[in-house]
Parts: sequence; structure tokens; C-alpha cells
Amino acid sequence: MAGEATLDNVGTPRVRVAPKLAKAKLVERRDITPDLWIIKLEPEEGPLRFKAGQYCTLGLKGIERAYSIVSAPHEPYLEIFVELVPDGELTPLMWEMKVG
Repeated sequence: MAGEATLDNVGTPRVRVAPKLAKAKLVERRDITPDLWIIKLEPEEGPLRFKAGQYCTLGLKGIERAYSIVSAPHEPYLEIFVELVPDGELTPLMWEMKVG
């Protein structure tokens, strides 16, 4: 089952599984370098089913990009590596996201 994670206009993470859109909570953010960080999204409706190697779509304010899921399929959250693209449309907005 493919899935998509999106962020609504106020920065609330949302996850789309098949045709379903579900809310998710940003539960962790780890800055690895000045332009690379890891986010952990936890779907409110429980764990999503996905296979290793699948991707999700993250979006904010109508801008969407595909990201590989780096968490294991048995984990109850989606973990995503994000690289800041200073002149990009989406990652500067995502950089401002806060846990919670």
C-alpha cells in the first residue's frame, strides 16, 4: 500500500494512504548538519503499512515533493531524511516546522 504524508496550510502533518488522508503528528526532529535533518511523523490513526523502499509525498501550502521512507515497515511512524534546498519551494517551509 503506497502512502503520502502531507502538511496542511497551518503546518499540521497529514498522511495519505491510498485515497485516504490522515493526520499525523511531528514527534521528532533531529538536525544532522546545518542543511540535513530527520523528521519522524506519527499517524494519529495508527501505523501505516508500507514496504521497504517505498516513498511518501510531503506537502505544505500546496507544494508537494516525494521523499523516501527511511524507517522500517514494522515501526509505528514514518521517518524521513530531508535536505534543505535554500532556494527550494518546500524545504525552507519544512525547516520551520516544530515538534508537536
